[in-house]
Amino acid sequence: AVLCFMPSSQLYAPPLVVLAALGTVFGPGMLTIYYVNAYLGVPLTDLGVSFIFAILSLAAVTAAEKYQVKKESDRTSGTCGRQLLSLWKYSITPIVALAFVLQFGWPGALLGATSFVLVLKTFRAGLLKLCWAGCPSPGEQMRVLLSGDSFPPKLDGVQNFARNTIQALVRDGHKVHVFCSNGSPTTHLAPENYGATVTRGPGVEVQPKHKITLPSPHFLVALMRFKPHIIQFFDFTPCAIFVVPFLWWLGIPVVISHHSRIDLYAAYVPGFIGDYSPQVVRAACEIVFPLVTGHLLIDGSQKDQSWFQGHANTRFWATGCDLEFFHPSKASRETRSICSNGRPDLPLVVFVGRLSPEKQVDKLIDLVKVTNLPGEPELCRFAIIGHGDSWESIHQEIGNRPDVYMPGAVTGEQLASTVASADIFFSPTVTGTLDLVFIESQAAGIAVVGPRAVAVPLVVTDGVNGRLYDPLDMQDAKRAIQEIAAGNLDKMKAEARKNAEANFTWSKSSDEAIQFHKDVLQYFQRHR
Repeated sequence: AVLCFMPSSQLYAPPLVVLAALGTVFGPGMLTIYYVNAYLGVPLTDLGVSFIFAILSLAAVTAAEKYQVKKESDRTSGTCGRQLLSLWKYSITPIVALAFVLQFGWPGALLGATSFVLVLKTFRAGLLKLCWAGCPSPGEQMRVLLSGDSFPPKLDGVQNFARNTIQALVRDGHKVHVFCSNGSPTTHLAPENYGATVTRGPGVEVQPKHKITLPSPHFLVALMRFKPHIIQFFDFTPCAIFVVPFLWWLGIPVVISHHSRIDLYAAYVPGFIGDYSPQVVRAACEIVFPLVTGHLLIDGSQKDQSWFQGHANTRFWATGCDLEFFHPSKASRETRSICSNGRPDLPLVVFVGRLSPEKQVDKLIDLVKVTNLPGEPELCRFAIIGHGDSWESIHQEIGNRPDVYMPGAVTGEQLASTVASADIFFSPTVTGTLDLVFIESQAAGIAVVGPRAVAVPLVVTDGVNGRLYDPLDMQDAKRAIQEIAAGNLDKMKAEARKNAEANFTWSKSSDEAIQFHKDVLQYFQRHR
């Protein structure tokens, strides 16, 4: 946990917070086993048998449920099978597992375990009634609770998804409540400004304006106060990793939209922990994701990951963009002259994003050095826009070169003008899903050079509106930039804008999310 607060250029905080939180669960778990064995006299063999039985039973039931879903899709089975599996999963398995632990004779152990499970079920039913509004009746407006770590004052692509989802839900008459730790009612672009109510809980500030929301009783307060029909988490956050099992136990439908590859980001934690954190985070994905009612994937290739295989509700969620804010008309000769350090005649390549190690931004240094070699004519000029842990190290290497402009973070109309005034957007990132800046650059009417990885090929048609290069290969990235600069650049820029207009509007994206909420609720009503 101490590592979460250590300043480090190689620190990516969210996976560290996840690992620290998992550690706080593991530690008390081991202590519980010790005290149950040492003070209650339960042999470790009985605890082991109970645990093994529960794991094998749940694994068998989960496999049977997947087979049952397939049979139902073929219309060869009714609800009887589901009811039997549910009885075994939620009643028989915990009763028998608990009976192994209780140190009575078997009839007494079964009776005691049954009584305990019945009391627990009664408590769950009462708590569910306090926290959930049930499934909406036909024609009834939805009550949606949204949670995540990307709410203002943090501004990023996920925040755009969250804000536009809130606006679309409120526009259609649905009720929206937000649980987060960021900001206040007076914060610029706060959810309250768009018609949502908000409960703010505790969080850990890992970067300026960026808090990671922690699981806390405040979430239960938000549930009781709002009583949603459905809950959506924006990304697999540390809060979600612990709250989702609780919501699954209660029986409340949950959707997660996956905007980041946290399993890949987890490698960017310091020291030896980084060697093991991806495996730990992936194990958490394997355990938690089957408990979620529906998954929205920003990157269509995510569907091939093992934890999404066989899930009944997995759908691609198209990215949106503000096509008026990012527009070719925002281009400015003055801005281009500034960003090119006085050489507006050369092609201008721009990078916009968080300068952090998990974004592979160190590759920008290599790209600049291999593109404009000493003693050779300059191919282009570079504008590196953004701030983060890696800004200082990048600036020390290339920030004082005449072919590089590094102003730090740029926002608002100045950002829109900077992007539109460039010719090419470049990104080295291979750990994201589909970074929104790809779409924003196309909307601004500039060509895109991106890696042939994750969801980039879904946006960039090689040779039409940009170029693809081999991931992390800056020599190949130079080749892509050269081909655009020497080819029909204006045509590519026009095709980029056309692609954004045709496929990436926020209205389309938000409507897809609302429809998915409705479909998940219908599925949940049929299968609960």
